[in-house]
Amino acid sequence: MGQLWLVRCGKSGEKEMDSIEQNKVFIGWPETDDLSKYKSRDEIFSHLKECYPHFKENKTRNHSAQLNAFANRFKKGDLIVMPRKSTNVLAIGKIEGNYSFDPDDESFKHSRSVKWLEESVSRSIFKQDLLYSFGAIMTVCQISKNNALERILHVLREGTDPGPLIPDPDDGGDVTAPLDIQETANQQIISLIRSEFAGHALADLIAEILQIEGYTTKVSPPGPDGGVDILAAEGTLGLGEERICVQVKSGDTGANQEVVLKLLGSISASNALTGLLVSLGGVNVAAKKKLDENFFVIRLWQIPELLNALFKNYDKLSDETPGKLQLKQIWIPVSSEDA
Repeated sequence: MGQLWLVRCGKSGEKEMDSIEQNKVFIGWPETDDLSKYKSRDEIFSHLKECYPHFKENKTRNHSAQLNAFANRFKKGDLIVMPRKSTNVLAIGKIEGNYSFDPDDESFKHSRSVKWLEESVSRSIFKQDLLYSFGAIMTVCQISKNNALERILHVLREGTDPGPLIPDPDDGGDVTAPLDIQETANQQIISLIRSEFAGHALADLIAEILQIEGYTTKVSPPGPDGGVDILAAEGTLGLGEERICVQVKSGDTGANQEVVLKLLGSISASNALTGLLVSLGGVNVAAKKKLDENFFVIRLWQIPELLNALFKNYDKLSDETPGKLQLKQIWIPVSSEDA
């Protein structure tokens, strides 16, 4: 039946869109050489010691296990899950090719070809035990507990997670893959935002954040908006030079090219200078290309940008908003062994 693997394409998800577009998964470790030269974890461990002499031994062993899995343990037909940091979804694919090395890529030299079976599966479909496994802090790891592979296949067929088929006394996920606490907390916060600011209410939250940033805003009423949810301009009267047309998408589905084109038209029609697209579901490949073509006109807020803006301005939100979105800042130590 094969195995199930988790792969993260960039610490901040920066290679996720390229992965979807190119039907590949990429990993970093830019100082390393072509891994096809090394046939075992021990050989890769020795290579890593040369490339990263400042790594402590446990960290080197951890990283060598991940690289060995990617280069030598992945098999054609294995399934992979790629959690997409910029959105609230997961991509699920099937490995179709052997390990590949690109010496010309400065950051992501290592790749595998993949056939994407689903590009945007909502995290809300999965039971909490699988979500903990998908929250592993490692870049590459095997997900084997709690009948994970069988349940992923069920999700692909039926669109639902049946839960563990055989009770597992260890419901904390794979013990070899410690939880990414920050990422898990961020996903819980996004789930809370989806619940408390569903649909058009998300535009009200975005408008309040923009007001704290010094803009005067006008929020369109619920219903067809013609590509404009918020108009924002600098200053108390909203007559400043910086005028922004904002479109807000709260669903799981990535915004498409039509959304971007409609926003471009709205910028012109409303005499705005720039646009802001806020999309919790991210954007698809065609939309990303159109956004790149209009870099000086439109900015994109996905989940990381929205959370950064929220955390920055949280203490200044109105009393009503924190009542719906109760958060507490905590500090945790960062292990030097974190992958």
